[in-house]
Amino acid sequence: MNGKETWTTGYASALADPADTPPFLPQPQSFSDQTIRQAVRLRRAGSRLRLVLSNEFGPTPLVIDTATVRGPQGEPPRTATLRGSTRWEIPPGQTAASDPVQLPVAAGEEIAVSCYVAGTAGPAAFLTSAQRTGHAAPGNQADRDQLAGPDGLQSFSSLYWITRVLTDAPADGPVIVAFGDSFTRGDGTTIDAEQRYPDHLQARLLTAGLGGAAVLNTGLSANRLLLPQVGPPMTERFTRDVLSIGEATHVIITGGINDIILPAVFGGPRPAPAAISDGLFSLARQASEQGIQPVLGTLTPILAARVDAIRADGNEDIRQAVNRAITSQREWPVADFAAALADPGDPSRIAPGCDSGDGLHPSDAGARALADAIDLAIFR
Repeated sequence: MNGKETWTTGYASALADPADTPPFLPQPQSFSDQTIRQAVRLRRAGSRLRLVLSNEFGPTPLVIDTATVRGPQGEPPRTATLRGSTRWEIPPGQTAASDPVQLPVAAGEEIAVSCYVAGTAGPAAFLTSAQRTGHAAPGNQADRDQLAGPDGLQSFSSLYWITRVLTDAPADGPVIVAFGDSFTRGDGTTIDAEQRYPDHLQARLLTAGLGGAAVLNTGLSANRLLLPQVGPPMTERFTRDVLSIGEATHVIITGGINDIILPAVFGGPRPAPAAISDGLFSLARQASEQGIQPVLGTLTPILAARVDAIRADGNEDIRQAVNRAITSQREWPVADFAAALADPGDPSRIAPGCDSGDGLHPSDAGARALADAIDLAIFR
């Protein structure tokens, strides 16, 4: 490669330490003599791509014996090499980007990434709720069109190792990073149906004529704004998941719900409303200083939640105080996600038509309502 080549982000995910996974979320797993196939959807076209895999939290080297990438056109898979070798060995705490892979893709198309592990590979860097079905099959099947196993395929709805996919096309429209927790990640929406709010926002932008727009989802389920446990806190991972995307033009920042409700699960005091709003404002300032336009999302209703700890006394007061701070500031635009999901008869509860069933997370219709709450004029 030469120094003049441009690589932009066609896909992004926010990965976390598998050891941080709480028991109420899908659990990580290891793989041995298996092919792991995972599909991701690219938001940018290109004639070549680079696959970026992460061993950020792994205690030992992540060894992948073969990695292939297959496009949607029915062409044979391409091998993704690392510094000329088909074998990847990524040291603990590091990521690695493949050599360029010749594979023409259009914006909005899926690619299938297959990783064959001859020995044993731990989860290393892991997204617990990817809202996509991945599969594992015995042996090296990285070059096969369809995976097969004598006892069927092992399925999972998490994501392993894939942190970015880069393409060789320059950015030609707004690049919007949706940064947040499970409401951004899409928990509660239909798996494999592209119903997360960033997906709906992408569709709105294309319908509105912003054909070069790309919405990248760096939501992380159960993630907190201020404290670790379930991934690095948002205040720590903001550089990795937003500021490091050099072509980003906008970021939608929403978080703080888990700071309010998770102390009842993990222990410790709840933060004061000002700590949450100040944390959000700090991220907005960091984005502004790098030339990225921040948009702040309000915290959505919680009092219809089925879990008692979420409805604990004082939680709703904190949520409302944070929202008042967000909506009263005039420095950055606001997406009123709370109003978008609120039951008209009781704004402290999610509207039944937007409820995924747990009284907290939005359904497909609720995720669409979140996307509809964002003023597209911000991105023009």
